[in-house]
Amino acid sequence: MENAVIYARFSSHGQNEMTIEGQVRICREYAESQGYNVLTVYPEKARTGTNDSRPAFQKMIKDAASGQFQYIIVYMFDRFARNRHDSILYKEMLKRDYGIKVVSATQPISDDEGGEFYEMFLEWNDEKYSKRLSKRIKNGLDTCVENGTFTGSRVPFGYKLIDTDRKGKKGTIHKVAIDEEQAEIVRYIFNEYAKGTDKKVIADALNAQGKRIKGQPFKFRSFEKWLTNAKYTGEYYFGERLCTKTYPAIIDKLTFAKVQERLAENKHLAGANSAVEPYLLTGKLYCGRCGTPMVSDGGTSRNGKKHYYYACKKRKKGNCDKSREGKDDLEKRVTQQVYDFLSDKKNAEKAANDTIAYYERRTGDDGLKSIETRIAQAQAQVEELTNAFIEAKSPLLRAGIEKKMSDYEIMLADLQKSKAQILLERGRKVTAKDILLFIADLLKGNPADKDYQRKIIDNLVFAVYIYDDERIKTVGYLNLGVDESIEKIRLDETNEVVERLKACSNSNTLTPPKINTPFTGCLFMCVI
Repeated sequence: MENAVIYARFSSHGQNEMTIEGQVRICREYAESQGYNVLTVYPEKARTGTNDSRPAFQKMIKDAASGQFQYIIVYMFDRFARNRHDSILYKEMLKRDYGIKVVSATQPISDDEGGEFYEMFLEWNDEKYSKRLSKRIKNGLDTCVENGTFTGSRVPFGYKLIDTDRKGKKGTIHKVAIDEEQAEIVRYIFNEYAKGTDKKVIADALNAQGKRIKGQPFKFRSFEKWLTNAKYTGEYYFGERLCTKTYPAIIDKLTFAKVQERLAENKHLAGANSAVEPYLLTGKLYCGRCGTPMVSDGGTSRNGKKHYYYACKKRKKGNCDKSREGKDDLEKRVTQQVYDFLSDKKNAEKAANDTIAYYERRTGDDGLKSIETRIAQAQAQVEELTNAFIEAKSPLLRAGIEKKMSDYEIMLADLQKSKAQILLERGRKVTAKDILLFIADLLKGNPADKDYQRKIIDNLVFAVYIYDDERIKTVGYLNLGVDESIEKIRLDETNEVVERLKACSNSNTLTPPKINTPFTGCLFMCVI
């Protein structure tokens, strides 16, 4: 019999969060069904930091070196790590160094390799569908706008809906009218802010007058969004169309303009005082000399201009002579390299084929049958607990049964949600052509644009090694697919390929000999 441990984490981020006790109970049942002997449990209370701030998690990782267990069981994979990046790192380290596999009691499919690119495709596909749907309903909404009737969504504070004498498919058609009691508050807020009164002072004054919003005292955040809502002037844009018939004016345009001017000025001052420069490669960038992570660095020149860099962590302590790298230039260069890599037809086709393989594994019969089996078991357990609750005479016993039933109901909902997601994805029938269309659309972005850089680096770049060598500057590993023969990333192996590349060619971009890495079947390098 193989040994296992259970890791249970409660993050308290949702109303229906499975308790630690419930997670442990379900993980023990899973272990029993698989024939695993559970040695111990590592319970983790709610924490907001990284994995390194989780003592139970770190103790489990330390205990893994003992070789006493072969499996770590979690309720769901998101209990093991806070994001896919951490999940991959720790899972691969456990598998490589100690032969330990992380398994889920409720999810038969891992959330690891191949998932990043696949999720990007799903988001793109959903966005395309949303645009098609919007186009189909646009004509109907345009008619409502032209007639000045209510088009849906939430009515702003200061307005109310009144019935018309017309009927639509969903019942009575409504129009928007001014709610005078609320409109008085809106006018007061706009006029005071336009005169220079602080938002907090305005809120305090409203409270002193006995005014309330949904029965609660005003806070300045209660009306922050109202100050930018052009509907209060009686005009707003629906798409590209100027609408003047839906909302009666509460605020005159001059007052609204003064408010926008003051908001813009305050925003500029706040931004100047609190701007934070994002380092997009944090956690993914490593020194090509010593393999140590590259971290944020910077300084201010004599003329007051700020400069931002990435620097080897050891260099900052005087233990490495790797030169600093300009932040903006490096982020743009890495994004450009990924862009160039996917622009190559062969690389795009490989990425598409790897993603399809991931999709087929994720939506295959084995995974679905496993979830259906767990659903049937959970339903049977709920039925048994229901009968036991009916027969129980002790209030204490009933309370215990009720607690177990609550855990199983949450698990059942989670399992059914996972099944629905798999069935939804299976119904889409993703093809390599679909993925190639997504890649083509992705390549319409501009590598110099910061938002585009963030999108590419966050989703596609797993790790980057940076060198000082004039010929080989960066080596990047991408989240594109999975290869069963891949084992690990090592600095010495990366350096070995770098040396082979130096003798290879003087072309700008090369696809080098494949090396072992757990994170991708693709490797890009830039030779400059």
